Amino acid sequence: MPLFPLALAAGLLPLAAINISYVLAANAGQVPWCLPYIDSCTSISATGRLPPAAFVFKGLMIPAAVLLVHYWILNACWLRRLGCQRHRWHRLLVILGLLAGCGLIIYSTLLGSIGPEYRGPRRTGVIAFFGATYLAQLIITWLLHERQTMRVEHGGLLFWLLVLMLLNLLLGLVHVLLGIAAPRLYEAVTNAFAWNFTLLLCLHVLLTAELWRRTRWRLSFNLDQLI
Repeated sequence: MPLFPLALAAGLLPLAAINISYVLAANAGQVPWCLPYIDSCTSISATGRLPPAAFVFKGLMIPAAVLLVHYWILNACWLRRLGCQRHRWHRLLVILGLLAGCGLIIYSTLLGSIGPEYRGPRRTGVIAFFGATYLAQLIITWLLHERQTMRVEHGGLLFWLLVLMLLNLLLGLVHVLLGIAAPRLYEAVTNAFAWNFTLLLCLHVLLTAELWRRTRWRLSFNLDQLI
């Protein structure tokens, strides 16, 4: 059974959650109409706080978090199949994947809950998801570039994986510098940074899904072992 559809779903579901929720929230008058990736008119969280968008946001984002955990576990197995012997890094990928998935579940579950006691866990969940996901993507991009066979056969896709990592690093650095040097501008554009950071993270998953497809990463069952 080909596994790349699982990776495709892991990359597409978060994008579907935030964009469909935004349209529903804007249609309900809960957030303004705009291009949030450019205009920075609303945060991702604002799109999923209130019904009906909240139902779609949680209904898609929580399954997406579960898929992402499985995605990182399978990535560790895939790297072993490709001949990568850095087993400690494989285990770290799994740990980071679990951390990212749990963070996303906590954030999504508590989104819309009223009270200061929920702000800390929500913020922790967001930081865990973004931080762990970026670190995991950085590790797998590095490990894939180490494989000469992958560089020769799939150099184009590996190049774009690296571009995505550099773009997100640049976004993060600019975001931090704006917070220090220009607080007012930082407040005006911080939402757009989050939208674009999320987009780039999901694109990385989708490109990895294409690598799974090209390398024929499959789940197989040996019935002889069950007899």
